[in-house]
Amino acid sequence: MNEINKEELPEAVSLAASILFQLRAETVELMDLRGIKDVTDFFLVATCESEAQMQAILNELTKEFKARKLSSLGVEYKSGVRWAIFDAGLDLMVHLFEETKREEISLERLYSKSIKKMLNENDFVSSASSTMAHSDELI
Repeated sequence: MNEINKEELPEAVSLAASILFQLRAETVELMDLRGIKDVTDFFLVATCESEAQMQAILNELTKEFKARKLSSLGVEYKSGVRWAIFDAGLDLMVHLFEETKREEISLERLYSKSIKKMLNENDFVSSASSTMAHSDELI
């Protein structure tokens, strides 16, 4: 596979990308790890401006995945670390960083053999609006 096709992405990836864009995460990149890493198929990597934004995204991911009965194995987050992970199991892991921490860890370099794609908000934002509206109806 030489590129990432949006239509072939698992629901977990599309939902998470929608939430990231709706809550204004920046520099959202999808890494295809199939055949490279056994733990998960995709990483979604995004930059947050603050810990408050990071927490809001983690809370929304947790709520939406639960509402849709999608796999969610948990959250790895500690105040002050500037990096958090939302683990959606075999389909996806979402890595949220503050900018300097993202540069320091450089997942893109660590997984240089993966296929990477910078995601465009316009590809996900319309589903993000409807995503949030439907979740409120379920509660």
